[in-house]
Amino acid sequence: MNLELNGKSVIVTGGSKGIGRAIALAMLAEGANVLACARGADALADLAASASASPGRLETLPADLMEPEAIRRVATRCVDAFGRVDILVNNAGSARTGEFLELDDQAWLDDWRLKFFGYVRMARAAMLPMERGGGGVIVNIIGAAALNPRRSYMIGGAANAALNHFTKALADEGSRRRVRVVGINPGPILTERLLKMRGALSGANPAQGDAFSRMTPLGRVGTPEEVADLALFLASPRAAFIHGANITIDGGYTQGLMG
Repeated sequence: MNLELNGKSVIVTGGSKGIGRAIALAMLAEGANVLACARGADALADLAASASASPGRLETLPADLMEPEAIRRVATRCVDAFGRVDILVNNAGSARTGEFLELDDQAWLDDWRLKFFGYVRMARAAMLPMERGGGGVIVNIIGAAALNPRRSYMIGGAANAALNHFTKALADEGSRRRVRVVGINPGPILTERLLKMRGALSGANPAQGDAFSRMTPLGRVGTPEEVADLALFLASPRAAFIHGANITIDGGYTQGLMG
């Protein structure tokens, strides 16, 4: 299937590792031009090395998206490098786990500053360039914790729930600016973060290792590439009538009626 992403200008935040890296590489493979930003310059350099043979053009920018000025710099760099912003993939940010009575106000404020307000600010910075260019797509990578409250992940789960709401409200705003907005709620995905949270796995295929085999009804966790496949479809003209939706990809982990 031709996703019609060739030549599109894409911002991927948190683009150096995990899901963001997989999305950046997949976009480049489709011929899109990608600005990948993340806090770690070394990981961005590794991404650039991995993308050297891709048909798309890659620009990287170290940026801490907890800082509003860094967010403005990312949007400006994309326009300067590629002439426009067609697609924004909001992916940067995670929240800590911990016991409720042990996590103080600062922990909540710091994690929301990156995960929630980072998405809000990045969307604000990208929307006007998209509108000036005739439209665009914003894809928010959120998380299935929004739909599965857990006492040990209140900060992240609450931020994800807020981002599900924000995605739908932003879609209402985007409708009058020719900007389509969608959200993705990944469940357990085999990333460095999940490995750190759950410990090292044994076996040739860690996605099916004993430590994770009971996490979803499918008997395995997902891969970043599977999330990337969904993100690219949703960002493409093939999904032009999908707007204001939050789509769950979690191997059946979420069993509620919503998501």
